[in-house]
Amino acid sequence: MPKPEVVRSARRIERRRRPAQLSDAIEGQITEICRDVAVQVKRMQQLQQQTDELRVVIREWARVDSGPAR
Repeated sequence: MPKPEVVRSARRIERRRRPAQLSDAIEGQITEICRDVAVQVKRMQQLQQQTDELRVVIREWARVDSGPAR
């Protein structure tokens, strides 16, 4: 059977590690959130580019369609 001092010491070490484990878990979640945000930002940039391209096409179409009447 382990000595009481060893058990107490092990419990103290375990308690000290918990904040570090919690910190690692939080850090992992933050990293995942940052990755998700980066993906969303990239997608928003793609949508903005597609919107800009569509605006150009619509303006060109409107210019051609509103040409001089015969």
